[in-house]
Amino acid sequence: MSSGAAKANGRKAIRDEAATWVVRLDADPRLRPEANAWIDADPRHAVAFAEAEAAWEAARHVRLRGDVAVADDEETPVAVAVEPLPLVQRHITRRSAAIGLLAASTAGAVGLGRMLLSSDRNRVATIHGQQRLTRLADGSSIRLNSGTTLDVSLSGSRRVVRMIEGEALFDVARDRRRPFVVDLGDARVQVIGTSFNIRKRLDRAELTVTSGLVAVSDIDGQTIRVGAGETTLIRPGLLAAANPGEALIRQRTAWQDGFIELNDETIEEAVAEFNRYRDKPILVADPRIGSLVVSGRFGIRESREFVDALKSSFAINAVTMPNGSIALSKGEVALGHAE
Repeated sequence: MSSGAAKANGRKAIRDEAATWVVRLDADPRLRPEANAWIDADPRHAVAFAEAEAAWEAARHVRLRGDVAVADDEETPVAVAVEPLPLVQRHITRRSAAIGLLAASTAGAVGLGRMLLSSDRNRVATIHGQQRLTRLADGSSIRLNSGTTLDVSLSGSRRVVRMIEGEALFDVARDRRRPFVVDLGDARVQVIGTSFNIRKRLDRAELTVTSGLVAVSDIDGQTIRVGAGETTLIRPGLLAAANPGEALIRQRTAWQDGFIELNDETIEEAVAEFNRYRDKPILVADPRIGSLVVSGRFGIRESREFVDALKSSFAINAVTMPNGSIALSKGEVALGHAE
């Protein structure tokens, strides 16, 4: 075999393996660390993976339905592919068919990859009560919690997400040439490749790092580094990393598994968490109960179970109002019926 043929076969083998990784990651994002190890092992792997990822995104995530490979019908932004949660593990009966289709498409994927990477800003958002997983063309993923709005901009030299409101978990693909920046307005979070959660509130942002290292800079020029298992509160004039322990890390990331974890929160604070996922809010109608402290773990849709727990623990009245909201009080509330 000639050296040219051997090189061609080698390139094909790398493209095939890259296609395999793309399909495996689409089925199970938990394989990301193994995929990153393969990508980092050889510069050719990184190029092949980017091409395969671009082809996969451009095809709108080719899926297998039964024994037939088809493309999703949903319209998606150029640089991102969006999937609603909850994510259901896909059982792929003929995964090799998808891999073969993807590998065949990567021959022309270089141009597609450039198109994806040089795309304009794309807005990604969730409405009240919705969660969503967004995959970026660079291999990163963002899981958006309820009521979140992001502007995503990818190019050949930069990766920038402007966080307008809400909460998101970022799982950033490693790329030393293009740091990944989250712009919070009065602060910037910059990483190369790591996982972290950000919740942006009206007066502050809360950063929780689950793996890797994150640099945070505020508008005053102060910069700190936040490592895995650490958190920081970001607000004007305040920027300091802390190691709060596993309990707070678990609490802040519980939403990603569909839970609300309460650890000595006031009823007022707990109700605000459940209201992120309810169409009709729970109302603290009596100021005497708002400061009572509660703990527990509930599904994000288990607000009625939460209300039942309050009733049994604190002898609180819960009344459903005509508009569907639930009013909590120590005394009687008119215009409704008791739960």
